[in-house]
Amino acid sequence: MAVNNPIHTGTVATRLEALAQGNPLTVLVIDDDELERALIADQLQFRGLKVAQATHGADALDLLRTLSPALILVDRQMPVMDGIAFTERVRAEGLTDTYVIMLTAKDSSFDYEQGYQAGVDDYLSKKGLDTELLARIYAGLNTYDLRRQLKEAQNALAQLKAATSRD
Repeated sequence: MAVNNPIHTGTVATRLEALAQGNPLTVLVIDDDELERALIADQLQFRGLKVAQATHGADALDLLRTLSPALILVDRQMPVMDGIAFTERVRAEGLTDTYVIMLTAKDSSFDYEQGYQAGVDDYLSKKGLDTELLARIYAGLNTYDLRRQLKEAQNALAQLKAATSRD
């Protein structure tokens, strides 16, 4: 991750800050590199988001028992449990609304394919992280919100259908 260039303020940053003010959203950052994890967490907290951190997938699974993050940023390569195995577990445990962005130093279509099969929603290369991070997080949080709204509408429709079928 490029540490010399802070995330630029601008339209996306402003929208992300407004989104964070309106919703108490949590982002889970999982990376074995302490510096990268801290830099990302600081940037997101500065924008008003709640941030939880873990050093690898197994630690993150423990955190998921107490939090329901709207978005997860997970490194592809980590010890103990990598990003692919972690994402597979997250999806298997039913966290389908949570938006998952995999951070990767590799730029391989094979890695992307593995990630998408595991349930990753988006990929972001660590090479361009500073310039794209806020835009991807903003898009991911909007997607999370739309997924939740759809689920609520589906539940309301099912309740309405059940009530009308009794009549």
